[in-house]
Amino acid sequence: MASISVVIQFFEDFDFIERVVERLAWVDEIVVNDGPFQFTRALLEPLVGRDLAQPSPRAAGLFALLGRRLGVPIHYHHGVFAGEREKRIHGYGLASGDVVLSVDADELLLLERQAVEHFWASGAVVASFDCVNFTYLNLVGGKAGSPLVARKPFAFKREAITAEHHLDYLWLVGVEQQAVASEDFLPEALCGGAHLTTVRSAYGASIKFGFYNCLYFHLHGERGLEGSFQAARQFFARGTFDAAAQAEVYGRAMADAIGFPNEQLFRRAAAPEVPEAILQVAQEAAAAYNHGLPRQRLNGRLVPGVPLYALMAPGHGWRVSLAIAGEARLRVLPLTVNGPPLDLGRPALEHRWAAEPLKPQEVPPGAEEADSGGERIGDLVELLVWSGEDTVAAWAEASLVPSFSLRVLDPGGAWP
Repeated sequence: MASISVVIQFFEDFDFIERVVERLAWVDEIVVNDGPFQFTRALLEPLVGRDLAQPSPRAAGLFALLGRRLGVPIHYHHGVFAGEREKRIHGYGLASGDVVLSVDADELLLLERQAVEHFWASGAVVASFDCVNFTYLNLVGGKAGSPLVARKPFAFKREAITAEHHLDYLWLVGVEQQAVASEDFLPEALCGGAHLTTVRSAYGASIKFGFYNCLYFHLHGERGLEGSFQAARQFFARGTFDAAAQAEVYGRAMADAIGFPNEQLFRRAAAPEVPEAILQVAQEAAAAYNHGLPRQRLNGRLVPGVPLYALMAPGHGWRVSLAIAGEARLRVLPLTVNGPPLDLGRPALEHRWAAEPLKPQEVPPGAEEADSGGERIGDLVELLVWSGEDTVAAWAEASLVPSFSLRVLDPGGAWP
């Protein structure tokens, strides 16, 4: 019988972690490898609200509690790493089992010990699971031509695959990888699994947004931050803003925050292509985040110069009310299932106006696209407001995040 270790790479990703651990409580040990990359600290420390060189009290406490409740040894480790390569190698090196399972904090595996024992008895040294990348509304997202179910390597025989070599098999961004031999793999998948890659709470989305901003600019010459995240960060640096306000703004300032990344197409997950068991575990885990989508109305806060994105129900126009004066823009892109990939740069309904505080603005519908190529499930709405520097500075110094409301008009044209 093989001893089995699970290594979970972790950083502030609390949305599904308890479910991830609960599904793997039968293994011999779970290693949690926590900590940021060095180049992310300056950006993420104000958002997280603590010194990221120190272990997370929340994470350490949670994993200690889970270990006691589930009866599985959970070893929590924290560090600051140069990048993905160093962190992954370090985490793998902490495992002591004959088989090491590399699992992300948003992957729910339908795995049993018997399947791992089958892998251990085989001549293969690497095994995979059938991975389905879910987004909101139980849709599957991916690049054009990508399968709904893809094989993702995650299980390694530790004596045959070194910590450095295992990187070559993983789905990683910005990490140099070498070619691997097909004969290394077990031909069949060990299990199925749901990867809730773009389903997040507001806090989870804000961390993800900040992390990928840091990663992108680190990989492309370390030019520093640009765009909407930098604008929000500069605004928040002028005042004293609570964590909830910051997380809300950061979380909505990207398409990923509502699970619909640019240049992706979206399909329905349905049997037999997606096994019912995988769909069920994804639906249960993401139910709270799917509730109320697409929205009929949305209220919240924003920062001038930083767009928010929201999935709104199809309607006959929109009503926008802002608590601030300035220039405003509303862009609306139809979101379709089994249609063309989402393109945030393509022509869309765009309405601009000079906003007055608390004065509602009615935005009429645009002409429907003649052929969207798929089922329209809603409209991806981008709302952006900007104002003069003196006004923005006054809001920041007063630690004021102005509010907005956005509502969909019903088919009769009445205000909801």
